[in-house]
Amino acid sequence: GLVCQTTTTVSTPSGSVRGLVKNVLGQDIAQFRNIPYAKPPIGKLRFRKPVPIDPWEGTLDGTAFGPSCMQEKDLGGEYLWSRIENQDMSEDCLQLNIFTTYPISSADKKPVMFMIHGGSYIIEQGTAYDSSYFAMKGVVGVNINYRLGVFGFLSTGDRILPGNYGLWDMIEALKWVKSNIAAFGGDPDNVTIFGESAGGISVTLLASIPSNRGLFHRVAAQSGSATSLMSISEDPILVARQVIRDAGCIPTTNATAITSNVVTNCLQYVSKERLMQASLDPTTNVNYHGYFSIASQMYPVVDGELFRRKPVDSLADRNSAESMFFSSIDLIAGTMNNEGAVALYMFYPFEQNLNFTSSEGYPPELLCDVMAPAVARDMFQAGSDVSNMICRRYTTDDIAQRSRNIANLYGDSCFVAPTVQILDFHSQGKGSGSTYQYVFSQETNTSYIYDKPYWVLGAGHGEETGYQFGPYNQAPAFRATEQAWGMTDTFNSYFVNFAKTGNPNSEDLVSWPAYNFDDRQYIDIKYEPSAGKDLFKARMQFLLQEIPNSLKSGETNSAPSRFMHAYLPFWIVLSILVL
Repeated sequence: GLVCQTTTTVSTPSGSVRGLVKNVLGQDIAQFRNIPYAKPPIGKLRFRKPVPIDPWEGTLDGTAFGPSCMQEKDLGGEYLWSRIENQDMSEDCLQLNIFTTYPISSADKKPVMFMIHGGSYIIEQGTAYDSSYFAMKGVVGVNINYRLGVFGFLSTGDRILPGNYGLWDMIEALKWVKSNIAAFGGDPDNVTIFGESAGGISVTLLASIPSNRGLFHRVAAQSGSATSLMSISEDPILVARQVIRDAGCIPTTNATAITSNVVTNCLQYVSKERLMQASLDPTTNVNYHGYFSIASQMYPVVDGELFRRKPVDSLADRNSAESMFFSSIDLIAGTMNNEGAVALYMFYPFEQNLNFTSSEGYPPELLCDVMAPAVARDMFQAGSDVSNMICRRYTTDDIAQRSRNIANLYGDSCFVAPTVQILDFHSQGKGSGSTYQYVFSQETNTSYIYDKPYWVLGAGHGEETGYQFGPYNQAPAFRATEQAWGMTDTFNSYFVNFAKTGNPNSEDLVSWPAYNFDDRQYIDIKYEPSAGKDLFKARMQFLLQEIPNSLKSGETNSAPSRFMHAYLPFWIVLSILVL
């Protein structure tokens, strides 16, 4: 029979929207779903910046979630898709969802928390993160979809395919929020953008684009940083050639064949399925030059428009427009205490070649022949001297500790060191934004993500989001104990306080000290939070000071050592930098 649903209608500058009123933990929450913020990026609009949506006639039905952007479903796995009401995918996916308490008062002016999902820029969707729990604490929650993979980031590194379409989508969504959120009781002059993994990279990238001034005022980055070597594709043309050839738009990999006609006469008309397929070629996604790499490919690019140079370079320069803008906004940046758990995915493909099993532990060759050269090359543009330094530093005979060291090297180089680096840039910049660091260290039951071998300790990449959003289509572990509920409430409250005032503290919470370059204070999020300073001090000094100093003093030379191997059949691994 018919289910009687309570709905509510709001009138906005874009048109009126009907939303759903749901009772959540005894409180009425209004959810406005599937609101388009840009025209469908299809046909002539494919591989173009998003075009703002025209105001619509009549009332938009915002009671059901829209489809996800195009992605390879298998990468997310059943767990990810099981949480989502709408299982469809479409190129017509540029929409957002809004969560606020009901009844809605436009006189409210509540802070806005605008969430950008992770997923390595190739999977996931906004709808997987229900912001009702944030809304209950007095903010307006917004989550968005943006174009993923080949649709969002294909680039020839020039004006033919400039790339960054997914980032332009985020900016367009922020502009829509600026113009419309007051109708939902939100304050357009107090917007916090936050996200995890690729979402953390995204919010810090957006915060290093001065033309975004006024679109948001605070940033919370979880396990992702604009200074990471994963934030910018080094060699987009390599990937573009491969994709364009696989899509049947040029007969050879000859670079000269890529003209603007390739886009208008072919790429914009190829079926979305064929494009999806073309982007799944493993060589496309593993920056494959015959050696292992931790740099990424289908990612944002230096395009001369959003980015004049790599963000790590512009943010390091305190007099740059980028640094001035970045340090003027408030920042939380943090990581898990075991980011390196994602290494479990990265290194499965090596098991056969190097004859080991991850569950028993990692061999010295994985450190010294695969990972160390990759970090030396990708993070430091250096060769065997740096690779040897890294190999010596992380080597040990204890197999459990060695396995953790190798995983830590992965987590440190991709996530932790770039986070400390961006906190340093922010706190030393000329702006007056507040700076805060956290580490999330509570071990939780997360077997739904991966089975942890005996040597894996701590909280892994992506595990905190199941707690942050409360009991909604999230971690099953979440509801298991009173303690887990308490930690969820605490973690969430810090973020909501920050969104309201730029300071995460309130009287009922353990004090979270501000971050500064001298002592690098942070809060440790666990069942009983505590403050600390100088997170992973020796490991951070090694990557952020000792190696750069040795390079400056010219102690190092030589070209990268290249470890040849069969290409990674599961570049899928990359996807799970993700969750």
